Amino acid sequence: MMPLLIGLFGFSSAAVLGMAAYPPLMERIKAYLRQRAAEASLQMDDMFLTLSNHRLQLMYLGLPVGLALLFWLGTGFPAAAVLGLVIGIPIPKFLLKQMKSQRRKLFQAQLVDGLLIISSCLRAGLSMLQSFTIVAEEMPTPISQEFGLILKESRMGVSLDEAMIHFRQRLPSDDSNLFVTAVLVSRETGGDITAVFTRLVETLRERKKIKEKIKTLTFMAKLQGIVMGLLPLAFIYVTYTTSPSHFQFFLKDSTGQVMLLMVVVGQIIGFLLFLRFSRSPL
Repeated sequence: MMPLLIGLFGFSSAAVLGMAAYPPLMERIKAYLRQRAAEASLQMDDMFLTLSNHRLQLMYLGLPVGLALLFWLGTGFPAAAVLGLVIGIPIPKFLLKQMKSQRRKLFQAQLVDGLLIISSCLRAGLSMLQSFTIVAEEMPTPISQEFGLILKESRMGVSLDEAMIHFRQRLPSDDSNLFVTAVLVSRETGGDITAVFTRLVETLRERKKIKEKIKTLTFMAKLQGIVMGLLPLAFIYVTYTTSPSHFQFFLKDSTGQVMLLMVVVGQIIGFLLFLRFSRSPL
């Protein structure tokens, strides 16, 4: 416990003294935190989440600093703090991106059920806005929030066509594009809107089946990639716990430290590439 407190005090003191000795650095850090907090606030507003700018700035500052301290104390090498700092800087943005992606996936999963409700309401003789009201009241979040926002914009004087375009901009995807296009075209050309929604539901159902089939066919390849990525970490852990002398070269020799750093960077690059290429094209 005492080495941890000493390391924390030393790291914090060095950081404070460094920023105090060079005021322009402090101003740049503050400007960076304000910019990131403003961007994160806009993204959270799109997800109907609220968090103060002060807390967002603490998140963007605390995660990199905390990870740098963890790397330093975990390895015993001050140089590892730089690696932790570099890794920690993009983590808040990555977390927000993942939250937005998960919310979008949940919305896509609810869209077919929402369109079925709209189609049933239209068959019963309700208008488009009345059908949207039923979806906003009966469906869970996030689809109820999005349709509720369409209704709020309509009550504030925004035309339904513009509200639908805003909806497509908030949730860009092929399914949302098909839905918005169907509504805009049907309002412009007329015709049987109920038949349009029935065909749209069938199309989205078929797309969903194809996506699930692709996930099933590619599951084994993704699992193999995950196992291959974890094998080096498992090998290092088992070898270090059973025979720590094998890693003295990587921990004490400068050349070994550089090699270990290159291995860690390579693992991170491989993980990012795996995430990039494992995404479904649909």
